[in-house]
Amino acid sequence: MTTATQQIGLVGFLCEVTDQAISFHDCLACARSGAPGCSMVPAAVHIAANFRDPLYAQKLAYQAGAEIGFSVTEVINCARQTRFKQTYPYHEKPSSLYRMNRGTGYHNLLSEYPEGIREQTLSWKFTFRGRSILLVGSPDLIELTPEGWHITDYKVTGNAPFGRKVTLCGKCEGETYESKDGLTCRNCGSILHSRSDVTRVYRPPEARSSHAQQVNLYALLVEKNAESLARKLNSANPGQFAGAQVVYFPDKMPVRCFVTLDRGETMQFLKTALAALIAPELPPILDDAEELWRCDYCPVRSVCETIHGGPVGKAALEV
Repeated sequence: MTTATQQIGLVGFLCEVTDQAISFHDCLACARSGAPGCSMVPAAVHIAANFRDPLYAQKLAYQAGAEIGFSVTEVINCARQTRFKQTYPYHEKPSSLYRMNRGTGYHNLLSEYPEGIREQTLSWKFTFRGRSILLVGSPDLIELTPEGWHITDYKVTGNAPFGRKVTLCGKCEGETYESKDGLTCRNCGSILHSRSDVTRVYRPPEARSSHAQQVNLYALLVEKNAESLARKLNSANPGQFAGAQVVYFPDKMPVRCFVTLDRGETMQFLKTALAALIAPELPPILDDAEELWRCDYCPVRSVCETIHGGPVGKAALEV
């Protein structure tokens, strides 16, 4: 007697109109017949249905002789989500994948830039807590400059970071906030009464924290593959980095954000993330207020809440 193997990962869609689970085939057939009330055209459904295998990194790990594989994206995402995606079937609305595939299409255009090394998958095999692990990632652009390696990552978004003018304390140059007593310095606690007490400066846009972490992890992969990358460029390995940046592509014009590379901090972040990903017990639900937005877009939220036994994300704060 044979037992059917349960599918895991993305196994179908949630209908845009009914919110009911539907197979890829039936969703595409509906789109071809006109899909009343739905804006997803057949071509968009077809692309969404061919989204990358959730076990992509794991399969590369097996090929490399490693026990476990993680992509850089999986490392920076919610560890609980990554675990569930690799062990449970789930459904997503094609519109959510449409946004990702729109970004992929734009990335393909940007990859036509003829300089540097574009979208090459890099890997690093190592042992952590007795487990053989393969970390994989594909930086959008790696360039070799006179000052060293330079990494660029592209983000297609309708909500790019923006620069802003901020008010600083004229005494210690600390940031300020509005308190019941007036404009107050976060550092020295001074109450700032007059214009002479403050300084107005422009703060350029900053890469979002997860994107900065992603580029720093790419830097580790470049470091581990530096010799082969340099040979590909017919050059010597400089043994250092010139810098990194995240470039956002909203509707109007690109927004460039320079990223500081910190190897020590990145290694500590990687160890913490991997510990949560390979631990026998499930990682806890997110409780950082600045990260709870992730739950609103999580395709395995229902699985997470069922196992947790209650709401997660912002809804958990209201219980």
